[in-house]
Amino acid sequence: MLSSDQATQHEPQLPAPQEQILRHFQPQLDELHQQHQLSPPRLNAEAATALLWLIEKPKPCHSIRPHKKTRTGCYKCKARRVKCDEARPTCGSCKLRKAKCVYPVPAGSSSTLPFTTASALDASPSVSTASYPLVRGVSPIGSSSSSSATFTGEHTLVLNAHPFFTQPLWHPSNIDAADMKLLWFYTTSTSSSFSVTGPGNPMDDLLKGRVVQVAFETPFLMDALFSLAYLHMHNLNQKYEPSRALGYRARFLQGYRRAVETAASETYVAVLASALFLTVLSSQAFREENSQELYILDWMVVWRGIGIIVDQMGVENMLDTDMYPLFERPAIDLGASTTSIPNHLLFMVSSIRPDDPDYPNIPIYLDTLKYLGSLYMNLKEGFSPVMNLRIISWFTFLPRHFISLAQQRQPRALVILAYYAAFLKLIKSIWWLKGVGERSLNDLCNYLGSEWALLLFVPQAARAVDDELDLARVILQDPNWVSARPSHLQLDSCSPITLVDDAGKRLRWNRSERKVIVLDSSETVIWNQ
Repeated sequence: MLSSDQATQHEPQLPAPQEQILRHFQPQLDELHQQHQLSPPRLNAEAATALLWLIEKPKPCHSIRPHKKTRTGCYKCKARRVKCDEARPTCGSCKLRKAKCVYPVPAGSSSTLPFTTASALDASPSVSTASYPLVRGVSPIGSSSSSSATFTGEHTLVLNAHPFFTQPLWHPSNIDAADMKLLWFYTTSTSSSFSVTGPGNPMDDLLKGRVVQVAFETPFLMDALFSLAYLHMHNLNQKYEPSRALGYRARFLQGYRRAVETAASETYVAVLASALFLTVLSSQAFREENSQELYILDWMVVWRGIGIIVDQMGVENMLDTDMYPLFERPAIDLGASTTSIPNHLLFMVSSIRPDDPDYPNIPIYLDTLKYLGSLYMNLKEGFSPVMNLRIISWFTFLPRHFISLAQQRQPRALVILAYYAAFLKLIKSIWWLKGVGERSLNDLCNYLGSEWALLLFVPQAARAVDDELDLARVILQDPNWVSARPSHLQLDSCSPITLVDDAGKRLRWNRSERKVIVLDSSETVIWNQ
């Protein structure tokens, strides 16, 4: 591999974002397609980036063809092998076909050509439609003191020697050194905070790659990445700027709210990623002494917001974005999990009298207890990364009526949440879950008081222990329980994690038919309402 100094000497400084690069080099890419039998013939952004260095290498001289050939027509006409009338800014053929008309970059252009998203790509000033390449090993670089959330104006592209990439390379001129440091921290550290199975899985790759690309196109998502990085640094007791962190967070929330209200298809990916990031950003309140009591009730609404966003855009549209690995969950056998529900919780629900105002809610409580039973059933098998994901994603399965009951502070709903909070306390390896279980156990037990003390003996005992093994024994009410497998086992740890519906059944997305197929049975897909 070339060193950074060697890369500077030998590699070209490319002038435009990746979309413009693809257009500029499409003839050479077509030639490479013929030589190397690449598929598909129109290279995607990542494949094009990997080939840019190959394209720009000195090539052997060939004799010039005896006939003249115009090279001033637009790319669309060249691809269709039709004569271009070369009208500007849109030729007659593209205007008739309502296609985006792009002309070749004139020869002799400066290697740091200014690029304005609005004029070059017909994009709005605040949201660029360009794609941005990513490479490994980029150091924070600053070129401007501005920290504006709108990425327009001049941009500079810096190439690393290695063609394969996991970290952001595209550097807008109005992102300063502090911003680039945050982005570097996000890609090297914070992005892995969402994966329970470590690096190298589809979710981790998305968070380091596609999400960062979209963030350069969507300012509020970039503000979310900066906010996450600052929060992570704060929880690691690293030095950071609180006022700047608050500014990023405020801009993110404002932009995210506007995007949700607008529901424009071009921001779907950014909104999906932001819905996930918001669960982490909002977890900080659990670690603040002055936050409101029973904050877990607000946090569960944030988690269910992911489902609301998916409903708003449509499940099929979400799957078409290829972002669904961010929301994959372990499958659940609800039938089998029923046998693992603690008996005293079943009695709490089954003993509700017909004259009790809570009587109509019995089916809701029983459905929710099935999901809680799945945690008990899988914990009996031992600690594992997938067990952690089951705990983290539990809120995303819950019936929405149960969330309403919890928001109304119905005691039985809060008792169920107290038992779930004991599971949250089991997770020690994820920084943004630190204190969530402990704080929730204290809040719920203190709020319910002595009237419900007999039903809260497990949550109360869980408050008193911190060791992972001791806590699991308290939850399972088995003083002799031992984990069947070590908690650090990573072998094939991703295999149970897939796309599932709200009944825990495994799904497969048939893209050609735009249809979600249930793999575990012939039943229909279930989404909790």
